[in-house]
Amino acid sequence: MTTPSALRRDITAYINGAEREDQPENIHTDKVAREMGYKGALVYGTVVYAWSVPLIREALGDEWMRSGWADIHIRRPVYSGDDLTITLEPGEGDAYQLAATDPEGKARITAALGNGTGEWVADHRRSRRLTVEPLPNPRPRITLETAPIGQDLPRLQAEAHDRLGKLFQEATEHGYGPLTVGGREVQSPATVTGRMTWYVHAVWDYAGPAIHSRSQVQYLDFVGVDEPVSVAGHFVDAYEMNGHHYSITDGTVFGADGREVALTRHSSIFKVAPR
Repeated sequence: MTTPSALRRDITAYINGAEREDQPENIHTDKVAREMGYKGALVYGTVVYAWSVPLIREALGDEWMRSGWADIHIRRPVYSGDDLTITLEPGEGDAYQLAATDPEGKARITAALGNGTGEWVADHRRSRRLTVEPLPNPRPRITLETAPIGQDLPRLQAEAHDRLGKLFQEATEHGYGPLTVGGREVQSPATVTGRMTWYVHAVWDYAGPAIHSRSQVQYLDFVGVDEPVSVAGHFVDAYEMNGHHYSITDGTVFGADGREVALTRHSSIFKVAPR
């Protein structure tokens, strides 16, 4: 592991599938995003994080992927064609500060990262529903009035190579090739983080577009690239801010053998205020 003073990567943002018109709730398509007042499909915040993973790995080493933490904030929209400069610099103590900024210097994504245990983990709540359950069908609709604050959510099985998993893995490997540790190909930390995006959409019917706003993640083990995972959640809170309706969900990600591979706290806007 190296300890550089600063690392940098320049990248032009891209998104695959923005032209699709068969997903009426997907703000990562041009049609839906423009209906909500955005200029085009939003690039996933977790994709921008994925483009940052090679820098983080260079600074913090492979151990970060199984015993480190990240706190990621999506600050502003990222669109296909945007030029981003991703920087990683030492912060307070042993932490690093990450920023993906536009040519005007405005941060689109920021994050704090480090090895060891994140401070937020002490407040994390694990679900006690530990048996894998069928995907909800139909999915219950979530509102501020019906949000199950303080309740455990089901444990659901995810495919190893579902659409979002492949999206975040490809973004991590873009320009770098397969992510390997000790000769073993592993899932990107961004792919593991992004399991919560899949999970909250599998649990809830949002009845409209949703936007990921923040992820806090504690990595606990490497995950093989072909390894299926499952996720269980605990609903922490729901609230309104600036016309948006937010939810916070704690998650536990399990490997195929039942071991915990990550703890997460996922914040999202489940009802987006039109621009």
